[in-house]
Amino acid sequence: MEETIEETNVKRLVWVKFISTPTPYIFDGKDLDVKRDDMVLVDTEMGQSIGKILGDASGVNPKDLGEIKPVLRKATEADLKKMEQIIKEGDTYFNFCIEKIKERALPMKLSKVDQAFDKSKVTFYFTAEARVDFRDLLKDLVEKFKTRIELRQIGSRLEAAMLGGIGSCGKELCCAKFLQNFHRVSVKMAKDQNLNLNPNKISGVCGKLKCCLAYEEEAYSDLGDSMPKPGKSVYLEQGKCTVVSVNVMAQTLVAKTPDKRFINASLSEIITEEEFLHLQEKAEDARTKMHEQKKQEQKKQETVKENAQVAPERRSSRKRRRRKGKPHE
Repeated sequence: MEETIEETNVKRLVWVKFISTPTPYIFDGKDLDVKRDDMVLVDTEMGQSIGKILGDASGVNPKDLGEIKPVLRKATEADLKKMEQIIKEGDTYFNFCIEKIKERALPMKLSKVDQAFDKSKVTFYFTAEARVDFRDLLKDLVEKFKTRIELRQIGSRLEAAMLGGIGSCGKELCCAKFLQNFHRVSVKMAKDQNLNLNPNKISGVCGKLKCCLAYEEEAYSDLGDSMPKPGKSVYLEQGKCTVVSVNVMAQTLVAKTPDKRFINASLSEIITEEEFLHLQEKAEDARTKMHEQKKQEQKKQETVKENAQVAPERRSSRKRRRRKGKPHE
């Protein structure tokens, strides 16, 4: 009964993205007149915060979610000015924390500072290769700022999403612009796409494999199933060839023929062994037929030559006979 009441109380689910985190969250938009790109004030577990509406969360069942926090209202001009001031204050928090990290020689790198809109809590995000004992640092921060402090260790991918940047493609990082979740990425994806496995080529600014490797993996996987692997033998019109390389998206391959030549071929040109043997038989029949035709042509030419040699002899013989039969004067 309680679940039914909770469902009916939810008016409209919307996606909201915060400045400090790349992952959007679902909130209850209620009856508020909010649309895409509107700045709104929402209630979160860490207090009130300002976020941007990304759109409706259509197709999401409220029963599949936990507690759904509400959108309180549209952000006013005063709210946005306050948010700007909070962001500026973040520099003070950031610089002080950096100093203390250096003083205590802690093996950690401070990435970003996020202060709640109601200033009830400040979160310090950092990266480190291992767990860090930051208890003394936490005491320094609490003593200095007299508020709730949280030190949160994050991975390099999340750090890149928070800070943003430009990728090797020349565009804004996908994780900072539109990705809602991090996809699983593996070196096998790069191999399937026939990419250069140089780490500098397939790694992003975070040092991890590029997220975009996963974008076309499904297409490469589906198309790649029908392609022969390099090193395998296939039959083409030229004979039994060895596959050297393949282009999955173009559905073409480079093959080495029995006479050591390299040729380009499409997937549709690959034939079975039976089809190849049938072609060989047809080719042999064609060669035999051509050979017979040549022999017949040669016979015709020889006959023509013989006739050409016999004709003058016949003419001279007739002339001699005519001379013998002519009376003397």
